[in-house]
Amino acid sequence: MSESLNLFRLQKLDSKIDQITNRLEVIDDTLNDNQKVITAKKQHEKAQVNEKEKRILLRQIEDKVEAQRIKRKKTQTALFSGNVKNPKELQDLQMESESLKRYIAQLEDEQLEAMIILEAAEEDLKNAEQNLKKVKGASIEENAVLVGEKSSLEEEYQKLQRERDAVLQALSPETKTLYNQLRQKKRGTAVTTVSDGGCSVCGQSITPGDLQSIRSSSTLVFCSSCGRILYEG
Repeated sequence: MSESLNLFRLQKLDSKIDQITNRLEVIDDTLNDNQKVITAKKQHEKAQVNEKEKRILLRQIEDKVEAQRIKRKKTQTALFSGNVKNPKELQDLQMESESLKRYIAQLEDEQLEAMIILEAAEEDLKNAEQNLKKVKGASIEENAVLVGEKSSLEEEYQKLQRERDAVLQALSPETKTLYNQLRQKKRGTAVTTVSDGGCSVCGQSITPGDLQSIRSSSTLVFCSSCGRILYEG
């Protein structure tokens, strides 16, 4: 078997190995960093904080309303108990009662507004919880598919490596060194095929003499333009 054929087989194996390696890197990145889940978690945490703040605010207003109602009740009790005889004191109690009534009405308006805001925050939290659950579910399914794909790719990778080792044994040390150097220089493609009388990578025409040499497999022939090893199947 000629060295050019062995090099072509090696190139095909290395190209497949490169594809698998790149895909495995993408899968690992996806499994280790699921941005959709991270984003959904942040939105859920933000909604939780917002709902808690709005609930605390409503409770504070409710406490104020209750405190002012108790205060007004005491004022009303004093006003109508008959124990206060002084007209000035009675007038002050009456004015205080009316003032408290207006303040309670104001607080109740604030309470109603706070309840509406809290309901909206609760709805946002509910939606965030549902979205997080949905995204997590989709991530589990997606990851299951990716884990299965990763396992298959790793098996194929091992098979290709064994085939590659067998091909390497048929090559001389000098040829292997040349191949590796070209792979580094030519973005992973050291060997290419002849297509329509030219290099399939750069399109450079091949002379009849070089074509004859390629077909005879007596020596390695390089593209005069891109420098890659030429092979005709």
